[in-house]
Amino acid sequence: MTNQQILTLILLISPVLLIQLGLAIYSLVDLAQRNQIRGPRWAWLLGLIISALALPTGIIVSVFYLSWGRYGEA
Repeated sequence: MTNQQILTLILLISPVLLIQLGLAIYSLVDLAQRNQIRGPRWAWLLGLIISALALPTGIIVSVFYLSWGRYGEA
């Protein structure tokens, strides 16, 4: 790959990585603030931290936690 192709690839992937990072941070903060969640807290914490490093599982796990893992209370 040439330098131009690498730069183009980085520019294409960077928005997805920023979205993934934002979702992971939001999910971790939400996990820390909630009194009750579905499933063990340690499993969610471990899953969110590990998956934040992998694309696209970080987005999938964060969305799964936000949609199913938390209860309605804040």
